Amino acid sequence: MFEDYILIQKIKNGDQNAWERVIEKYYHSIYFYCVRRCYGNVQLAADLTQDIFLKVIENIKNYRFTGKFYNYLFTIAVHHCNNYYKKKEIEKVEFNESVLSSHESDGMRNLVVNEENKVIQHALNQLSNPQREAIILRYYHDLKVKDIAKITGVGVPTAQSRIHQGLVKLSKFLDKEAFTYDEKSY
Repeated sequence: MFEDYILIQKIKNGDQNAWERVIEKYYHSIYFYCVRRCYGNVQLAADLTQDIFLKVIENIKNYRFTGKFYNYLFTIAVHHCNNYYKKKEIEKVEFNESVLSSHESDGMRNLVVNEENKVIQHALNQLSNPQREAIILRYYHDLKVKDIAKITGVGVPTAQSRIHQGLVKLSKFLDKEAFTYDEKSY
């Protein structure tokens, strides 16, 4: 957090290298969030990620250090994705793990294998946008519920409810998928 404070101060003073460090530090997290929000459409996710960073560049002078810069970035990402969804119909594409895995941390890559990740992405696609958004922020980006509430502009109970309801739906869907898979293997 202190490192971000220094970088933002340098950016506000016109340091281009500081911008590069911020983008290098946060690009993959924002991109990964966008891939999950865009039903696995990596091209759209790349475009949205670029748009998000352009918005950050345009508005950095207004950033006031009232919270974590990471949360500020995700607030912009959430709002930008939501606005995009309102304007356009998202094309659902098959999730491509190999593209994403080159951008993930080792911890995430070890978390799930390719096939499991496709099933999980398909299950995430079945959730409402608010539930999917809350699940992605909580379990893929390890954000606290209070941070998710702040980023998405809802109260903590609403964020908790979205996570809980999303997990219930995911569980039902994944149980059904496992049953379907077991039947096919016989």
